[in-house]
Order: sequence, then structure tokens, then C-alpha cells
Amino acid sequence: MSDLPRARPSSLGAWLLAGTLLVASAWSFPYFARLGSPNELTRLYLARAVVDDGALSIDGPVARHGRLTDMASHDGRLYSDKAPGIGLLGAPVYALVKACAGWDTAAVSNELLLRLLRLLLAGVPLALAALILQRLLGRLGLGPGPRALIAWGYGLGSLAFPYGTLLYGHQAAAACLLGAWAALDRQRRDPRAGWPLLVGLLLGLSMLIEYTTLLLAAPLALHALLAFPRRGRDTLLALAGAVLPLGLLVAYQAACFGAPWATGYGALASPHYAEVHARGVLGLGAPSLGRLLAALFGTTRGLFFYAPWLALGLAGLVLGALRPRAGETRAGWLALSARSLLYLVFASSLEPEAWGWSLGPRHLVPLLPFWALAVGRLWLEAAGATRFTVRALVPYSIATCVLPTVVFGGFPPDFSNPLADFVAPLVAHGCAAPGVASALGLDPAWGLLPLGLALLGLGAWVIFSGGGSPGARLLAAALAAGLIVLAFTWTGPAEPREQRALEWVERDVLQCTDPIDDAFSAPRS
Repeated sequence: MSDLPRARPSSLGAWLLAGTLLVASAWSFPYFARLGSPNELTRLYLARAVVDDGALSIDGPVARHGRLTDMASHDGRLYSDKAPGIGLLGAPVYALVKACAGWDTAAVSNELLLRLLRLLLAGVPLALAALILQRLLGRLGLGPGPRALIAWGYGLGSLAFPYGTLLYGHQAAAACLLGAWAALDRQRRDPRAGWPLLVGLLLGLSMLIEYTTLLLAAPLALHALLAFPRRGRDTLLALAGAVLPLGLLVAYQAACFGAPWATGYGALASPHYAEVHARGVLGLGAPSLGRLLAALFGTTRGLFFYAPWLALGLAGLVLGALRPRAGETRAGWLALSARSLLYLVFASSLEPEAWGWSLGPRHLVPLLPFWALAVGRLWLEAAGATRFTVRALVPYSIATCVLPTVVFGGFPPDFSNPLADFVAPLVAHGCAAPGVASALGLDPAWGLLPLGLALLGLGAWVIFSGGGSPGARLLAAALAAGLIVLAFTWTGPAEPREQRALEWVERDVLQCTDPIDDAFSAPRS
């Protein structure tokens, strides 16, 4: 983004950031056999099929481990309905684990394999994206404090965290796209290097992992072609890098669904989801302002309800495009703005039923590191106002993104305010997903105590570190605390379906109908 040399973040700070995010992503294990996790297991089944059966069809894993809702059917065979990247990347991981288990398939449970794949294909990309973001913020010209604050906010105070904990493709795709942007930035400073090869590889890999990232990768690729210092040579290198992932993608689709352009979404095995995706074009209807507002501001799944500080990134994008600083390019900010607009149009066109059980608008996750980068751009122009807003809203966002993840990992689409109507009652009754505590033989809810203390300390650091008057810091702390209390206590009208869903999850899924002790329980209404 900038041609000016910048100081690198300290190695200690970078290691602390990456290590903490990896530990946090592995702290809880929100997986429940009764529910399964179809969006994750369909990818895991593909990894198993490749290693156990030497096949792309998941018929074998389905026979051995049970059916899923997230499957496609073609010519009498069953396949994963998702983009194949995570499943294919998971295959060598599974092969290594299976080899260590003496090639005994039964010795590697779905739970064990899911833990490993989540850490390596979601947690590691989360940590890498945060490190790359911190470095890019330094390239913009931000000092160590703002860089660290925004990088920590991205890692724990945005939807990057829950999807850096679960085996979806969104966070891995986000890391690929941000890595491609960073490689392009390096190429501008070192035209003789082979960075375009990495740009092409990462852009292609993002589409192998998540189909919808085409809307983000295409504008970035166009910008790269125009920005390459040695356009002919660099373009050929980028195309060479993209050949492997895109070649795998079209070969997979041709082998599984009969044509290079065919995807599993055109052959869904679930009648309900087949009907949903048959509406419009693969489930996409005409753009709707109502859907867009729900995806950004709604209390059920709205991005800015869970991470309001990222709204500053929209202002940062506009500012960068209208008034680029010395060493920046207007074309770069315009490319980021165009990608954001395309993805927001996509979100406004997607059928709500296609989101499934999720925490927030998960399809927007690949956009988030770029909006966090744009928050840094705004910081350079309005440091005082941005500093106060980020300090007040990042602690709130950490609470609203981390706590729901470690309690259950997502929401049924039944709650007007899931934080108050779903998460808070579960915490009050001593309910939490399995994790480190349960691995030690303790009730899972005990894992909330050290995690809560760590997040409280991090929130205090966010608010009270760096510059600013004591009064402004206290006001930011009061605002953060007030917003957290409001988010977890404000409830909408009582709905019988919400109560039934809560009681079912508590009784049959989390199985925590009896409070563990007075410290973790509250009287039932």
C-alpha cells in the first residue's frame, strides 16, 4: 500500500499474538455428536474418502459414519457439496495421523480428526491473517500500539475468531486473500522477485477453498495485473501460480459433477436445501436492502452487532480512495472498495435459509481483514476519534464474538437477540461446549473462568494502553461495559419457539440441565 519503509512489529509481539490466537482457537471444542456439524463434516468426509477409499465420492465415509445434510448426489454417488479445498488439504493431515495410528481407520475418530483439522486449517490461518494484517498496518504507517490493537481486535473481536475455530472455509480463504494482497505489496517494492507466483497461487487457492471468493479474487487479480511493475513477466508468473489450485478445482468438478463449471450446489441431496438453492441463481435472488441491513445491522446475524468497530473500515475505504496518502495508490483502495461492494451485493442476494446455523454473517468473513486494514487507514486521519471508538468497541466485540463461540459455536436461527436469549441463559446455567476443562476431567463451564479473566485483562489493555487522557479512557471503559451488559441482557418479545430451542440445546445437546455449582448457576425462571 505504501512505498515508504516502515518499522517491523517486534518479534515478541508477533509471537504473542499468534500463540494466543492458536491457544484461543483450540480452547473450546464446540462439536456435538447429536447435531453433527454437517458443514464441517462434509469436508472431513472428503479427506477421509481420499485417504481411505482413494476416491472423491464420500460414499465410504457416509456408510461408515452416517449421512449428512450437506451432500451432493450425482450419477448415484454422494459427494461433498462444498468447494473441495479444505477437504483436499485435510487429506494429507489425515494420512499422517492414520499412519501414526498404524493405518487403523477406526483409531482415528471424527472428533480427533476434526480437532486437528480445525487447528491447522482454521486456527493457523487465523493466526497468519492477524500477523499479515499487523505487518500491512505497519506499511500504512501506523505505530506499534495501533498495529497491535487492530490486529488483536481482528483476531478476537471479529467473526474471524469463531471461523478460526470451526472447520469452515471462510477463514482459510481470508488468509489466502490477505496473503495475496501482501505479496502484491512486496512485489511493488521488489519487482525482481517471484512474488506474482505467490499472488496467483493464493488467489487460486482461495477459490478452491470457497467458491464465493471469486467475487473478491477477481477484482484483486485485475488490480494486480494493472499494478505489476513488469506486467508481461509478472502476469505469466501469476497465471503459473494459479494453475495448480484452479486446475484441481475444475478437475474435481468435472470428475464429480460432470463438467468443469458444475458445483455440488447444483446437485444437492437434501430436498430442502435443493429447493432453497434452486431459487434464483444457485439461491441468489435480486439484491435486497432488507437482507443487506439484516446482514450488517440485525441483532440475529448482523456483522456490526457483533463487531461494530469494523464499520469504521467503510469510512477508511472511502477515505483511502478519495484522498490517498503519499506512497499509496488510489487504485489499490478502489480495488478494495469494489471487492467490498461486490460481496455486499452478494450478501444482499443470498436466501436467509442458506446461512444455516451460524454466528453472524459467515460469508462476509473473507472481507474482514481488509476492513480492519481500512480502520488503520482511518486512524492516520482521525487518530483521536478512531482511537476512542476502537478502544470502546473492540472489548465489546471480543465479548460478543468469543463467548458465543466457546459456549455453543453458533446459533439456531430462532433468536431475535442470541446473546441475551441464548448465550446468557446457557452461561448462567453453567453450560459450555467441551474444551480444555473437559479434557482435564472438569465440567466444561470451568473453562470459562480462566478464559474470562484473560479476556478481561486484554480488554483492559485495549482501553488503558497507549495515549489519550485518563477521562477518555474511563469513558471508553464505561461505554464498553455498558454495551456488553446491554447486549447480553436486552431481550426481545418472549417467543415460545425460542424457549423450546434453548431448552432442547441445554437438555439434549449440551446436557447441562443441572447447574454445576452456585458460582456458575442462576435461578431458573
